[in-house]
Amino acid sequence: MNDEFLKNMLKEYKPVKDNLIQILNEIQEHFGYVPKEAQQAVSEYLDIPMAEIYGVITFYSRFSLKPKGKYNISVCLGTACFVKGSQKIMDRLQERLKIGVGETTKDRKIFNRRNKMCRSMWFSTSIYCKW
Repeated sequence: MNDEFLKNMLKEYKPVKDNLIQILNEIQEHFGYVPKEAQQAVSEYLDIPMAEIYGVITFYSRFSLKPKGKYNISVCLGTACFVKGSQKIMDRLQERLKIGVGETTKDRKIFNRRNKMCRSMWFSTSIYCKW
């Protein structure tokens, strides 16, 4: 990856494995996800196998392998919310936004998150938007 941000950012860290999460966090903040090219650069810089970097990225929900939108929408499909019609809300969102679960609109404004459970709080709403 021929990106000035990445080159400059890596220079700020010693090439030790302990810096992996901090480096990935900066990459996530800058790009909105962790591109494969950035993973390869980090792998070479820290001398860590790509599989290990992939494992860290997929373990922590903070990191993403795909670009996420500026605004996140989650719809609970737990039993109580499902009975209240949350599946209809999810279907309508997908129809209007033309994206599926885990996808982002083309303008990268809205990200339709995986179905999040609201922990069966009867007073909560079936949909959650993070603006």
